Amino acid sequence: MTLKITALCVAVAMICAALRTQRPELATAVSLAGGLAALAMAWADLNGAREWVSAFRSLLGADSDVAAVVLKGAGIAVVSELGGQLCVDAGERALAGRIALASRVATLSLCAPLLSKIIGLITETLT
Repeated sequence: MTLKITALCVAVAMICAALRTQRPELATAVSLAGGLAALAMAWADLNGAREWVSAFRSLLGADSDVAAVVLKGAGIAVVSELGGQLCVDAGERALAGRIALASRVATLSLCAPLLSKIIGLITETLT
């Protein structure tokens, strides 16, 4: 599947390069459509990810807080990467940078309670 997605993206990139000189707004639309098509093609691979998530949750058992933090962090990473790449494709590198910053802040705030628990456990162990 990766080879097909790569071929699609290369073809769309070549079409966009040809369009960009005459119709830059159309090139952006074609690029976004190609990106969405690639995402739709990758959708089938999410079944493997779902199985991994189920196995991960059963491995952690009762401590579902850790699983929730890890899964939310992975979701933040995927969504922010996709949004950042779409912004770069549209020629908005500054907006892509803001998305990256927002994702880092969101990940840090997501992990803060977990870090507090870890520090509490270390303090409790040492005393």
